[in-house]
Amino acid sequence: PLPGREKDLPPAPLWRGGQGEGWRSRFAAAFRSPTVRLIAQLGLLLLCLLPIGWQASQQWDTVSRAARQASTGALLASAAALIMASFFLPTAMAAFTRGGARRIGYRDSALAYFLSQPMKYLPGSFWILPGRVMLLQGLGHEAGLASAALLFEMTTQTFSAALVAALLLGLAGFASVWYRGAAWFILAGSLAVCLLLTLAPELLARKLARGSRLSRMLTPLAALPRAVRLRNLLLATVLYSAMWLLMGGSFYALLVAAAPRFDLALLNQAIGVFALAWLAGFLTPFSPGGIGVRESALVLLLTPLLTAPEAISLALLGRALALVVELAFCAGAWLWRQLRPTRLA
Repeated sequence: PLPGREKDLPPAPLWRGGQGEGWRSRFAAAFRSPTVRLIAQLGLLLLCLLPIGWQASQQWDTVSRAARQASTGALLASAAALIMASFFLPTAMAAFTRGGARRIGYRDSALAYFLSQPMKYLPGSFWILPGRVMLLQGLGHEAGLASAALLFEMTTQTFSAALVAALLLGLAGFASVWYRGAAWFILAGSLAVCLLLTLAPELLARKLARGSRLSRMLTPLAALPRAVRLRNLLLATVLYSAMWLLMGGSFYALLVAAAPRFDLALLNQAIGVFALAWLAGFLTPFSPGGIGVRESALVLLLTPLLTAPEAISLALLGRALALVVELAFCAGAWLWRQLRPTRLA
């Protein structure tokens, strides 16, 4: 303001200065602290684990008895199906770059994928996302292409899981209106977001601030012709649908291991329930690896079919088996890197 005109200016609102601004600045500075963010993430993780942890602790004797009764043959079949499904996980990045000027091959995608898997359980940030990009950079791929391929992978994973769950469950297997409402919300929301990101990334890129992180990720995605994006989406969806069938088959084997009365007539329901529970965990970003949320969703969705202890034991067995397989693939990728040195730094 010009000298002598300060008295003509309206008083500054509290939220823009003075004590209000000081409080907001101190809060923002404190939340940017790595220690505070870590404590916040750990608190959110505990909230995610609270439902399944409380249920398991209340009925631990029955839950552990149900887990011990699982047959060895069915557990081995579940592990075998999960191992076969894991080979499909890195396929989306290779499918995304088909038809582009630069390619990310399956081998590089698999190395980056399996080496970064344990990072998703680290609280404090989305370590697995920058970790994957940095690993792909070490293999000679540009950060922009790696980021766009990662975004494509995430959207096609969600799209295919929602599609498989919708086709197999049909939303008719749940007697409760609450179940159907929650399922509709997850399926419709994830399908809409994935289709928008895949079919109209240029529209989203224009709406976002130029130079923002998401805008930079969308730019290489929008550079591919729409026909190529559709073809790559179809290929990745087919491959991931096969993966969900194998993962759901692995979960069905656990059902048979814990409750031998199940038969093949409920195989499609087991696959659909697993895909829907995976979606619930994936769409909860503050839960590392969907831990706690996926297990609670499985227990909730299995309640009409199983007793609570059986459902809890299945959810915990499934998480333990998945963790063992993930660590095994990570160790295999690390060993491959040691025995066959690549450009990875």
